[in-house]
Amino acid sequence: MADEQTYYLGIEATGRTVALLAGPDGEILGEGTATSAVYSVMGQERSSQALWTAIIGAFSSAGINTRDLLQANLPLPDVAAICIGMTGVERPKDESQVRRILDRFNLTKNITVTSDAHIVLEAGCNLENFSDPAYGVAVVAGETGLAFAKGRDGRTARAGGWGYLLGEEGSAYWLGLQAVKVLLRAADGRGDETALAAMVEHEWKIPANRPDSLAQRVYSLLQGLGTGGNKAQLEESQETYKRTLAGLAPLVERAAANGDDVAAAILDEATDHLAEAATAAIARVGLDEPDTAPAPAKSSTFQIGGMAFNLGGSSQSQSKIPFAIYGSVLLSNPGQLRARLQAALPQCDDPIAVLNPAEGAVRLALRSHQGQS
Repeated sequence: MADEQTYYLGIEATGRTVALLAGPDGEILGEGTATSAVYSVMGQERSSQALWTAIIGAFSSAGINTRDLLQANLPLPDVAAICIGMTGVERPKDESQVRRILDRFNLTKNITVTSDAHIVLEAGCNLENFSDPAYGVAVVAGETGLAFAKGRDGRTARAGGWGYLLGEEGSAYWLGLQAVKVLLRAADGRGDETALAAMVEHEWKIPANRPDSLAQRVYSLLQGLGTGGNKAQLEESQETYKRTLAGLAPLVERAAANGDDVAAAILDEATDHLAEAATAAIARVGLDEPDTAPAPAKSSTFQIGGMAFNLGGSSQSQSKIPFAIYGSVLLSNPGQLRARLQAALPQCDDPIAVLNPAEGAVRLALRSHQGQS
């Protein structure tokens, strides 16, 4: 590659870290991955390490000899702009800390820090002209549960996703917690029997018909929160608790697919929460108002670098709102929640499932360099 090559970096920082190195036309030249770099969970040191690992990987996979450069104490090639979409950067303090981490890498001063949902929207809601800002709504249901909307005028709004104590409705964690609750209600005689009982007992290897063991398992996951450990230990205890409950989410979908009414009711409630969040975000950015601008013709299916695909058969229309989805629950094979959410949002177009949100970050980096938002 020539020395004058212009580079852009787009980064997804969620439960994983994915860095994409792109050329001036947005073509992906290299990809690097690492463990989670979410600042609010991992802290500054571990976040910095994960981001650097992913960035080095992206340069290396693009054919740039990063090992020789670093051994010779030479800098990596400059990049024109970096955009990172990270879970939990709504607080200005966290955003500034993430910006500071990337600034220390000395790759560029043009750094955009935004939410993971924003880059999902950019990746899935504009598949025609990447140089134009995307608009529409993105729903994320996996590690978190929220909706993010962007209006035609650039206004943005988020609804939901306030953390596991205050509301992650529709997330994998929330689904798992509801599964435990309905099992305890059934054991008390306050709820219907469900196939989830045997499935959860098998998954967690606990005795059958022992609700006390089920409850104890959940509370044991939280024991580390009250031990007075350091910040990293407390954060790890929180993540273990959420991750273990999130592991039950696939069981809920599987049971619902097999006709279990209790599991189906959990998914119905999750759908209500996510659709409510999407509708609220849509209204706050004015996308619920009629669009009088002419819309170009669009094909009904899309495949761009394996990043996104159209889950429905109809073409996008002028009257429909572009709609992107991401997260383990919405991208699952059973598709139970996905189908319910699509039906609950008739004002939205067929959902585009985003497989690599970092491509949305690349688009934002390109537009940032061009002076666009």
